[in-house]
Amino acid sequence: MTPADTPPETLHPDDEDAVGATLGALEDALDTVRERHPEDTPQWEYCEGVLTALLCTRRAVPPDEWLPMLFGRDEEAVFPSEGERTHFMMHWLAREAQLRASLQSAVDDLNDERALDPGVLDWRGLLASLPEPERSEAAKGGEPPPFAQVWAAGFLDATEYWADDWAPPRDKEVAEAMADALDCFVDLLEDEREPPAVNLFEEAGPPSVSQARFDAFGEAIWAVYDLYAIARSLGPRVAPAHSDKVGRNDPCPCGSGKKYKKCHGA
Repeated sequence: MTPADTPPETLHPDDEDAVGATLGALEDALDTVRERHPEDTPQWEYCEGVLTALLCTRRAVPPDEWLPMLFGRDEEAVFPSEGERTHFMMHWLAREAQLRASLQSAVDDLNDERALDPGVLDWRGLLASLPEPERSEAAKGGEPPPFAQVWAAGFLDATEYWADDWAPPRDKEVAEAMADALDCFVDLLEDEREPPAVNLFEEAGPPSVSQARFDAFGEAIWAVYDLYAIARSLGPRVAPAHSDKVGRNDPCPCGSGKKYKKCHGA
């Protein structure tokens, strides 16, 4: 059995080979879907942002909700065969388990091998590292997005799609903590403003990511930990209690225009 076919429960978040196999299998699955729906199939980095947000949502969101969000269509149209759906879901669950294990690990340093490590690629670093004429050919597709922008977009889109689940709680301190954490993702939606300092695709490659953006990405990772902890502490949202009882001074439900106590409540 190859790593890509290993059941989700045997994959560990600090096992680079297992993580790489999982991400590779998901990319391949998306490529298959993209052949049928080239305009509506997101890149994995966007899906990774959505999946990360789902782990920080106060309830477990079922596939029949998040599949249409990702692909803009029902799952029968996305996966024409049960085998293809099963293949995708197996590796989605594997990645979910890896991310959850990281979020449940007590880490003090993002260099810890157990720390959350989003599947984000330095696209500009990749482009800059390509030899000519490959770089010129790839550049015809347009300027690559700045580091972690697509991941942040997926995360924030999920919070907006399930806005009710992400509504701030009444506790002002917790609500402010949520807002501050989400602002870290908003910062990553911005383009680069500082000069590039490092290449996160190839250490020896031309600089492609500014130190400020790299630091902002680290802040967003810590923000995920905060949001995950908040969601676990709050639990699923509870609908407010509703009572059909009519107060004595309320208008009578019969429509007479009189107060209930002077009509049917007399």
